[in-house]
Amino acid sequence: MNISPVIHKASMKSFDEKLNDLNYWLAQPVVKRLEAVTFLVSQSVDLSVTRIDKTHVVRRKLKP
Repeated sequence: MNISPVIHKASMKSFDEKLNDLNYWLAQPVVKRLEAVTFLVSQSVDLSVTRIDKTHVVRRKLKP
């Protein structure tokens, strides 16, 4: 068995992987997506404290 590398050359300024990432995750089963979200959340949770670190949340007041 021979493994060959897959190469994709693109300019860093014009290359955007957002659409590729979205299509990848939409193609995955719901269980796998939930496992990925759970893994990401578990990385941000401090085990000594049961609350999620919310320092990156931006709160904005709604205009009346």
